[in-house]
Amino acid sequence: MIALVLSSLLSVAAPQEAPADALQIGGHSYVKLDTRAETEFRMRELVAPNRAFWGEWFALSPMTYAGHGEGDLARALPPESELAQMLAGGPGPDLEAEYEGKDGHLATWRSIGDVEGRMVNLHLHEEPELQDLLSVYLYTRIEAPADTQLEVTCGSDDGMRLWLNGELLVDVDVPRGLDSTAHKLKLELKAGANHLFVRVAEGSGDFAFQLNARKDLPSVVDVHLSYQLNLDFPPSPERAHYRTMTYPLPEGLALEVGGLDFMLNGDPIVTTRRGDLWRVKNAWDEPPLEAEYELFASGLHEPLGIAVRQDADGEGVYVVQRAELTRMLDTDGDGSADLFEAFCDDWGVSGNYHEFAFGPELDDDGNLWVTLNVGFCGSLGKSTVPWRGWALKVDAEGQMTPVCDGLRSPNGIGRYSDGTMFYVDNQGDYVGTNRLSVLAPGLWHGHPASLRWRDDMTDPGQRPPRQRPAVWFPYEKMGQSAADIALCDSDGAFGAFDGQLFIGDQTLASVMRVSLEEINGHYQGACYPFLSGLDCGVNRVAFAADGSMLVGQTDRGWGSVGRRPYGLQRIVYTGALPFEMLEMRALADGFELEFTQAIDPATAT
Repeated sequence: MIALVLSSLLSVAAPQEAPADALQIGGHSYVKLDTRAETEFRMRELVAPNRAFWGEWFALSPMTYAGHGEGDLARALPPESELAQMLAGGPGPDLEAEYEGKDGHLATWRSIGDVEGRMVNLHLHEEPELQDLLSVYLYTRIEAPADTQLEVTCGSDDGMRLWLNGELLVDVDVPRGLDSTAHKLKLELKAGANHLFVRVAEGSGDFAFQLNARKDLPSVVDVHLSYQLNLDFPPSPERAHYRTMTYPLPEGLALEVGGLDFMLNGDPIVTTRRGDLWRVKNAWDEPPLEAEYELFASGLHEPLGIAVRQDADGEGVYVVQRAELTRMLDTDGDGSADLFEAFCDDWGVSGNYHEFAFGPELDDDGNLWVTLNVGFCGSLGKSTVPWRGWALKVDAEGQMTPVCDGLRSPNGIGRYSDGTMFYVDNQGDYVGTNRLSVLAPGLWHGHPASLRWRDDMTDPGQRPPRQRPAVWFPYEKMGQSAADIALCDSDGAFGAFDGQLFIGDQTLASVMRVSLEEINGHYQGACYPFLSGLDCGVNRVAFAADGSMLVGQTDRGWGSVGRRPYGLQRIVYTGALPFEMLEMRALADGFELEFTQAIDPATAT
């Protein structure tokens, strides 16, 4: 099967006859072939010829693992007996073999497709006993036209052993998060078949692997090719209704998006987790091949949000760093900030790695809202310095007011159409799954670490009433790491969803939407899938003046699916109305469902 796929692709490597007026991408004529894979393969071979071709990947699970510090990863399990035949040119493992796995479960090989360059979630089973303390084997075959050396990077969550043609190249048995660049390897490939064999071990928590090998095209070429392929071969039915475009990046710019807003002239402005602010020029072409990046500021401490507004003395750019809300101005008009003010710094920072600060978000009264992450000590969140786990608002004079607490990892603040402020929290200790909740004075959202900063909580065991979320997001089925909130107010320019909230998901590189209703003073609602398969984990979402949506992306240290480690994409409504569930409303005797188009009642029933 692998050989057939490779030979099929290799047969189209030679340039095909193209019309004289054919579209040019990277200096070569673009030709639409029978499939997306063949078309992409041809263009990549023309622009940047490959030295190796990756086959289908397979996973063998669930296998046993005793845990870190036990030396168990180095103990060979039965599948490793086949390493002797995984020499260059050899047959590889028997993918029909079966093994006794963890707790008596049968372990068999399964295809996981083409995952080179993508995060692989290795939680392949639903059984509770197969979530922790287990291992998974991975295998793929690499075809090389000639002897060559191939540079790759890879990483895992948690430990990993990796062999090429039977030779052990990586041996790490430690608890860690996924970093797909943790290991930089030079694979010595022989002409013909080569065998990559991996064992990844899981202690607890996340369980993932990623290997990056594909030679990158120049960014503008890659973006142009992806745009055209999406037009000719939409990757999902949704793309007929919502077109996506990726912004090309100059060499060396790691656009790990932490914040996203628009300057008063409409230019997007992006903060990066590495501390820079970039204005994006020429942002509205389709595709945006002429996009340019102008540095507005640098040297900030992991800014995870931005808001722009007209102040009395100019265009104020507000950014939340870990330790303060900073106000910036470009007073001389040269395109970069030259005035920096600590607008508010009335919260604490201990140095804990997880003390993120999110925001600001403007409310209808001109206040700037900030949410503060708890620190992590072991597996539990802690609030060792003031206001960690709280939502705060800062007025026009820079005065801070604590609003409500019990927040865990509140990576996103947004304003609803009636002016109510909401936030999204991330699953973890005291938070069963991701949720959307109201921010209002005095509310407690359930995480006890923040209670130490309440004047009315004198008893250590005392708990205020817990505020129920407006919406729970079913874990994995509706994201794994909710991030940011954007209100759709596009007057139809983004389709049928005006008045609804759009929520990014950082792990699954997707966007969801939410409809809300207020009943007896309480908000409740429903969540719906919107668009998946984006380039990287969606950390920020914002609507532009023309009604299109921009999504800012990052995965470093947090992990996400997708083919890129960071970036910026634009989502544009094509005008083709999708058939979707528009709203779900609660009634005394059931639910009322409204769709974007007419539906046959008998079919719906």
